[in-house]
Amino acid sequence: MNKQFDLFQKMKIKEVCENISRMTYAYINPDTKQPTVVPSKHYKDILDQPVEVLVNDQVKKQFLNIMFKQMKALKDEEPILFNETLLLMDLNKTPDNLELNEEAALKITATELVENEKAQKKKFHLIDNEYLNAYESTKNDSELMAQLFGEQQNERIYSIELDEMDMEKPKAKGGKSNDLQH
Repeated sequence: MNKQFDLFQKMKIKEVCENISRMTYAYINPDTKQPTVVPSKHYKDILDQPVEVLVNDQVKKQFLNIMFKQMKALKDEEPILFNETLLLMDLNKTPDNLELNEEAALKITATELVENEKAQKKKFHLIDNEYLNAYESTKNDSELMAQLFGEQQNERIYSIELDEMDMEKPKAKGGKSNDLQH
């Protein structure tokens, strides 16, 4: 691996891009059984970006990974408190301003969530199925993905900010629109 990295360090960006394009072409798409054609200009556009843009994306991904691990650890250690916290966030409340009946309802609901998760195992979902369906349909929408990545290439920005895009939201089962909130 070090020899390949040293070789890339000594090459000009144009040569590196041409080599990456050749490596990409060697990948045979299992669906189409065809080589993957990506022009070297695509890689040159990426490598010509300011380093800050590329680093920013990596930092965001690392931060997401850290948050995921922390939340998973909290859920494993204290599942009822974890679910109480999520419920409070969803209700836009803090533990300090709860009435006695709200505290009781919070604890009962969080306990019910934990018990349902134990009983249903992998079939249990904390997030409403409407949002899970929206995620699946978005993930599998090749036209939308092409639009996202095409716009990014044109703007030379390679991070996805869905909340800033003006796009039609897909309809979920039952005709309701999905209003994903961040």
